[in-house]
Parts: sequence; C-alpha cells; structure tokens
Amino acid sequence: MPQRTVIAVLADCHIHPAAGISWPQGALEKLADADRIITLGDMGEASAIAELGAIAPVAGVRGQDDEPSDAVATLTLTLEEQGLIIGCVFDPVAAGLADSRDPFVPSADDAEAEEDLFDGPLDVLLCASTHRAEITDFAGRLTIDPGTSPCPRARTTAPEAHSPG
Repeated sequence: MPQRTVIAVLADCHIHPAAGISWPQGALEKLADADRIITLGDMGEASAIAELGAIAPVAGVRGQDDEPSDAVATLTLTLEEQGLIIGCVFDPVAAGLADSRDPFVPSADDAEAEEDLFDGPLDVLLCASTHRAEITDFAGRLTIDPGTSPCPRARTTAPEAHSPG
C-alpha cells in the first residue's frame, strides 16, 4: 500500500503583512501535517509563500495578486503524486479550460486545452479565482477549486471564524 501523502491546497488568501493583513490565528498551525503545499494564486506578498515554505515544500502558480517568488513563478504547473497527474492553474476560463468558473463548466475544447497546457490528460485539475470552494467530476477528471482560505478582504466577522480547515 502506498504511503499516504497530505497535500494542502490553498488559493485566494491575499496575505499582505505590510498592509496589516496576515494569516488568521491558528491557520498555519493547521497545515503542520502537510507533506506538500500547492498554491493556486492570489496568495499576496512573497512572505506568505515563505511562511508556508517553513512548513512544507511549496509549489504553485501565479494569480493576479502575487509578488514574485520562485515557488509561484509560472501560470500553469503539472505535478505527479502517487500516479495521479495534477494540473494547476489560477483562472481556468482564461486558460481555455472552462466556459464558466462559478460554477465550473468545462469548455468544449477542454481536452485540447489540457494537452496544450499540461502535455496530456489530467486526473485532477486544481484551479482558483472564485473565492468559493467547489469539487466537480467531469468525464473522469476531478476538478477542485479550494475557494479562499482566509480571504481577508471577504471577512465580515472575527478572523478566527475563517481559518482554513
């Protein structure tokens, strides 16, 4: 039996310590068991990625609100984990993978876009940009949008109520 791997998937966190927007209390501690962290864009300042990197190896893609970082230097990323091919992209509509992102509706040219972006079909597509969590299964491919983790801009109550997990 293969060893279990814990992958944390984060997106749309918009962490900006310089502007007083940091991780909610306890959020980073909840990631302590992660073997790998995948970010899907709009993480905010590079220091947010550095904090995650102190917990586990980080890989990811750029969104619209990301400072330059070696961990999030590309617009698409292909990963392999325990035999699964995982594609990562911030905005599936802009990438040609979807006609709608909220709710997720794959484009008619989805398979062709996967080939162009990821060099072949995927088992899992990780995408973001909606701030709303959604999991769909389309033609045997799982599509996951983790929504926002703490999304400080969307907070209307105390930060403790919006920590990931």
